[in-house]
Amino acid sequence: MGVKKGVFWGASAGWEITQENFWANAGLDNVFSSFKIRGSYGKVGNIAGIGNFASYSTYSSGLYGGAATLFYGSVGNKDITWETSKKTDIGFSFGVLHNKLQGEFAYYYNNINNLLLSVPQSPSAGLPSSIFQNVGTMYNKGIEFKLDATIIDKKDFTWTSSFNISYNKNKVTSLAFGLTEIQTSTSGLETVNKTLPGYSAGYFWIIRTGGVDPNTGRRIFINKAGNQVLYQFGSTLPAGQFNYMNPDGTRYMVNGIPGAINQADDGVLVGNSQPKIIGGFDNTIHIKNFDVNFLFTYQLGYYIYYGSGAGLMDQRFWNNSTDVLNYWSKPGQVTNIPKPMYGDNVSNGSAMPIDVNLYKGDFVKLRTLQVGYTFPMSLMGKAKINSARLYVSGQNLAIITKYPGPDPEVSSNGNSATSSGVDRNTLANGRTITVGLNVNF
Repeated sequence: MGVKKGVFWGASAGWEITQENFWANAGLDNVFSSFKIRGSYGKVGNIAGIGNFASYSTYSSGLYGGAATLFYGSVGNKDITWETSKKTDIGFSFGVLHNKLQGEFAYYYNNINNLLLSVPQSPSAGLPSSIFQNVGTMYNKGIEFKLDATIIDKKDFTWTSSFNISYNKNKVTSLAFGLTEIQTSTSGLETVNKTLPGYSAGYFWIIRTGGVDPNTGRRIFINKAGNQVLYQFGSTLPAGQFNYMNPDGTRYMVNGIPGAINQADDGVLVGNSQPKIIGGFDNTIHIKNFDVNFLFTYQLGYYIYYGSGAGLMDQRFWNNSTDVLNYWSKPGQVTNIPKPMYGDNVSNGSAMPIDVNLYKGDFVKLRTLQVGYTFPMSLMGKAKINSARLYVSGQNLAIITKYPGPDPEVSSNGNSATSSGVDRNTLANGRTITVGLNVNF
């Protein structure tokens, strides 16, 4: 591949209005200690996630029946280039009460061209499962607000606080020619996320359900036409199909043949996997020689697919949660757990993702808490120690959320842009307690 080059530039400007005469003449200097308007625009090139040899195809070797083999290890893309972001940022900052209260507000718009994504390939192509490509355009836009305050400033008592909130809207606006969507699987299990124009990246794509039929105990599925269809375990249909029937007991038919609910035909886009609102609330308090710091963080406006919950309801040789004890057992019973049938992995959502496993991921978390004590200098001087501080700190100590899993701030797929918000057998963020002593001589 030949040498590639790109030109990325930016410009910014700011205006501190409090330095102008008209500001003082209007008496505003008595209120605002500072007030600055700023703006910037620029282009940024991004190649994050691309290996050093992504433009080259590589091969791997092996043995089959004692004979040497050679096969594709990865497929290169000689046309791959920078993902280019055109970033606009406009905002202002201010200070009042001699800067005891300071704030920042900003609006941003990030328009991304030549979007870099790992695009899945058809198995019939005989290629590895995905190839890095520049596949389209996307934008992120939103607002950010931050407020810093010195609440108390006394000799033996100080309290400073900082609060921030950000709102972001993400939308894919186009994909490469001939590419209508990108489906991303969850660690080889569910395919829950779909990326396509008009939606945010990694939007949830699942099948709707209507609870449990009180007469039969079967899971009610809703097809693309909005009709209710019952799943009946114990299929007599060809391999790979499931047995479905109408609520009146007749066989569910599609184009005159026994039919089955399937994600390709009946899946719908139902929820955003990326938080719309994120932020934090940080506080530091000093009372004489004691100090306390605590930080709350939060994320709002998004969903998580609880794949672990599907596994806990699976009717094969799997561990189950105690929720299965609420299973349907007699006609007329109203419950949300279908009649247990050994081998049934459809009614719970293991075979194909269903909406009963989709939850709001909103949370507020006590991210960190630290309490410390700094020993008096009068005591330290006698021991020829410059300073000493004893502290106890903790991380991930508490969380407020309606999400039933161990932690809504996890993902089976790491930080993947096209498959975020999926929890399939994922461990929670660790809760840690640390006790320490800092000594300076």
